[in-house]
Amino acid sequence: MSNDLYDKTRQLLKELNHFIIHVVLYFFANLGLIITAFGDLQKRWWIFFIVLFWAILIIYHGLKVYGIDLLNRKDKRSRLLFGWLMKLTAS
Repeated sequence: MSNDLYDKTRQLLKELNHFIIHVVLYFFANLGLIITAFGDLQKRWWIFFIVLFWAILIIYHGLKVYGIDLLNRKDKRSRLLFGWLMKLTAS
């Protein structure tokens, strides 16, 4: 029993560590991208799409780490949280 609990805790901490690294990389990489974009906004407006797309991926990664998988229709928490979205996509 304690070995199983140890393995689950270790896996959770590993996933949480990966998420924190992902957030830190997002912050520093996008800070550089935004500073670059404001240098010549007329030519580099497309950079903001990268920042927005990466932010959506960060949100998905965070929800998945904390136990909500939006792409898994069998996940009860996902259905409770986004039931209205599931109904729209099923129609």
